[in-house]
This record gives sequence, structure tokens and C-alpha cells, in this order.
Amino acid sequence: MDVGKKTEQSQRVYDEMAWDYDSAPEGKYTRSHKEEIIKKAVLREGDNILDVACGNGNLLGELSKKARVNAFGVDISENMIAAARERHPDCTFAVSPCTPLSFENGSMDVITVSCAFHHFESPQAFADECMRVLKKDGRVFIAEPYFSPVVRWLANMVVFPFSKTGDVRVYNQKELRLFFESAGFTDMESYLTGTVLFFTARK
Repeated sequence: MDVGKKTEQSQRVYDEMAWDYDSAPEGKYTRSHKEEIIKKAVLREGDNILDVACGNGNLLGELSKKARVNAFGVDISENMIAAARERHPDCTFAVSPCTPLSFENGSMDVITVSCAFHHFESPQAFADECMRVLKKDGRVFIAEPYFSPVVRWLANMVVFPFSKTGDVRVYNQKELRLFFESAGFTDMESYLTGTVLFFTARK
């Protein structure tokens, strides 16, 4: 797997916290992001659903309770995938980066990303992959941290370039929309709820 520096950092960080993730501060912080996706994702019986940067598989496990779906999860952390397989044996997990996605063209009904898009080193390439992998009328659901403009600037310019946690960049609503517009999506919605920026696009 040929990965960049920030992806290697993410891999290391999440390998270390995999087994205690839910009780760790990060696990608690990401819960509100997962809850927003669970609330908004519309799933039908037999849907193919892919959770990218799936961590220990908890989001996929919760989504699988909404309908009988074919659930797939990918993550760069081997330990996270091991934890996910142990917890959610009915879902299919693989160690894989967010780009390229190892799925066929037009094979997925739903793609989800919870609190991970800011770790992606090639966000445009990921948006392009969503367009490729989703079926017609398929949807992508993304929940990301929302920072005020000043805090976002500080994070992106001062903190993230020197941090070892694999964070690349946090985005505002307009920037998120641009990635998916450039990939060819036209039907998009985004809103803020508390500290969560929620974004969805339909193919």
C-alpha cells in the first residue's frame, strides 16, 4: 500500500487506539458524527453500503440494524479492521486506503464517512471515487468536525502541518461541496448541527 506521510500517521495512531477506541476521548468525540449519519441515512433491504475509514465497525453495525443490507467497511488500520471483524461478523471488512476504492463501478447504494474526511490526503480523488462506485441515485453521507473560521485557519495553517495525528485539513461547507461538484454530483445538501458539519450528495 503506497501511502503518504499523513496517512502513515493516521495508520499508526489508530492502530494504537483500536481496542479502546469507544472509551477514548476520540471515540466519544466522534459519536455525534456517527449519530447524525445514522439518523439521516435512508437504507433499503438489500442495499450495498460502504463505510470508508470504518474504524472498529460500530457505525456499520448500527446502520445494519436499519435494514438488511450488504455491509462493507474499509480502513487503513489493521488493528481497527481486526476489532471490526470481531465485533461485527455479519459485515465484510478490508484493510484499504480511501483511494482507490477496490469496488466495481456502480456497485454501491450508500457510502458513509464519519469524522475521517479531514484525514484524506486526496479529497478530490475520493469524491471522484464516490461518483465511480455509487449506483445511479446512490448517496454519500459525510459527517465532519465543524470549526469556526478562525479555529479552522489555525488548525489548517498552524496545528495540522506539524501534528503527528494524521489530520490533513478541515473544510467548510463550500469547500466540501466543491469537491463533489467537481466529481459530477449536482444534488447536494449540507448543514451544521452543533459541532458537526453534515454533507450528503446523490449521484
